[in-house]
Amino acid sequence: MAAGAGIAGGVIGAVIGGVFALKATKRQVEVMLLQMRGDVNERLYSQSLDILKFFAENPELRPYFYDNKVLDAASDLEKLKVLSAAEMVGGFIELVALQMGDQPEEIQPRWKSYILDSYGCSAVLREHLATCESWYAEDLLRLLPQNLPSEGKRRPDE
Repeated sequence: MAAGAGIAGGVIGAVIGGVFALKATKRQVEVMLLQMRGDVNERLYSQSLDILKFFAENPELRPYFYDNKVLDAASDLEKLKVLSAAEMVGGFIELVALQMGDQPEEIQPRWKSYILDSYGCSAVLREHLATCESWYAEDLLRLLPQNLPSEGKRRPDE
């Protein structure tokens, strides 16, 4: 009988210890997920600032991405710069779309607005994404409007 009580005590102790171990592991996973979200958010903001810095250093390109300026009368060099910038911005908004689920829920609508505003304010970006659609993930493509008027939209601050 004493042996049975000892075994039962050992089993109960193991179960209680297991419960505490599971709770500690769950907490570690929660902390890791929060840290990962913070890292993703920090990387996206850092890359966003790099793009803003690029436009600050190349102000002649900004109207193509914020004011729906079309490439009609641009020089060959300017066209190359604008098309390269369109690829850069397209890659960034794709990254944002791919990382959307790893963002806190309260931030997700802001990033979605960023994607839609970027798309709506840039004829060059829309053209690039349409021409190179197969380069981009479905996560981005399904966020984009299907029937945007050719003139796009005005910047959100207008």
